[in-house]
Amino acid sequence: MSTGRDLFSLPAGPAELCFDKNEFMKKTFSVDEFLHENRNAGSLEIIRDDLGVYLKVLRSAMIELINQDYADFVDLSANLIGLDQQIGGIGGPLEKLREEIVAVRDALEGTMGDISDCLEQKKALRGYKKGLQSLGKVQGALVKLESLLRPAAAEEINPTLLERAALESIQLQFNIKFCSEFLNQDQLNKSEELKASLLAQIKGYFLRTLKQNDLDGLERCLRIYCTLDECGTAEEVFKTEIVSPYMGRVVSESGLQNSPQGLTGIYNQILDFISLNMKNLLALTKKNGKVKGYNFIVQSFWTEVERRMETNMSSIFAPGNPESFYQKYKCTLEFLERIELIIEDPSEIAAFKSHQQYKSFQVRWNLPVYFQIRFQEIGSNLEKSCGRELDAPKFTSQQISPAQFNLLQFSVALTCISSCWQDGIYLPQLFHRFLKLTLQLLSRITTWIDSAITSPPQDPSLKLKLLATLFSDITNLSRKIPQIVNL
Repeated sequence: MSTGRDLFSLPAGPAELCFDKNEFMKKTFSVDEFLHENRNAGSLEIIRDDLGVYLKVLRSAMIELINQDYADFVDLSANLIGLDQQIGGIGGPLEKLREEIVAVRDALEGTMGDISDCLEQKKALRGYKKGLQSLGKVQGALVKLESLLRPAAAEEINPTLLERAALESIQLQFNIKFCSEFLNQDQLNKSEELKASLLAQIKGYFLRTLKQNDLDGLERCLRIYCTLDECGTAEEVFKTEIVSPYMGRVVSESGLQNSPQGLTGIYNQILDFISLNMKNLLALTKKNGKVKGYNFIVQSFWTEVERRMETNMSSIFAPGNPESFYQKYKCTLEFLERIELIIEDPSEIAAFKSHQQYKSFQVRWNLPVYFQIRFQEIGSNLEKSCGRELDAPKFTSQQISPAQFNLLQFSVALTCISSCWQDGIYLPQLFHRFLKLTLQLLSRITTWIDSAITSPPQDPSLKLKLLATLFSDITNLSRKIPQIVNL
């Protein structure tokens, strides 16, 4: 079977041709490229003669092809006679077949539509049936849940009944989702009342286990909250009923003023709360604990502590007195580190630091204002010293000492640079600012040195002594700075 490539194959030419005949079949055939590729085959006259020879071969092949199909060319007009009648003859049956196919298609579409409607009706009936079944379960669950909660309200709370009531409440809420359209408002209200009653009784049991240090009972209570997906409710109950009253007594301006240890004493009392009231909770809910899904340190303890400190002890954030601000901030950092040690788990520590109230608490410490006050204190001292004129009489009377500064400006500059990095002033959180201030102080003393060199005393001997003194003090300063700024 001949392929499309065979239909367009060229006839073979004489073997002595200086070119390849297949080059004419390239889609990107170019005369210039053809001549360039065959430039070494011979002169242009040889190429021309070979092309003429191959042209004759092509003409002979074309004549041969025409002769082979000559009879078909001659009979073509005769074969076309009556073709239009034949086409018209098959047009009628084809049109009829088309109409029948359209009719079948319409019938199928109609049947498919009917089937789809039936399926939708069946789906609706199935949903209706499911709703009615759920309605029956809801009515039964309401009665059962009410009976479980009624005895607990009249006598001491039974944790077993609470566990059963919690499971029944879950089933109730699950079935309500499937039959809400069939429930009347009274039934919905009843469901909400029973859930509120259940949570109230669980709350009472929760507070009782905390008060009595009942570890087993506390574990059961926390599991009940987990079953109901109410872990956040347990954290909120602990915060409002246990944490808030304690912090209300401890965290206050009057408490801060009356504390012998100041803010450190307040922080110690705050942390004492954990050892006094949260020991069992943490034992059960930490990473290796028996109950998962709780974070009482962050959601109950920290949120209340931070809120109380922002509202009841806002004076600690005031940066007006930099010495006091520094001590309070360092004390606060130690307080936060102690909380992290209690949390222990790295993932929970990360959650603690990413909590919105943790970030808000950090922002309240206005470190830029504190730095600005320190900047003015330190910078003004050096600026005041550099603004003084050189004391020529004193300068000329003393001997140059390589071990200590001979000029007051260098001594003040070193003191100012030392202040940037000494305890009581430097904070790691402001490292970049204090480093920049150090560079600014060095720049200022450099400017003063330039001015001293450009305006020396008129006496040549004094000028020489000034340069020697500057060299000595510059060397001394450059030797001491690395000991101060340990980067």
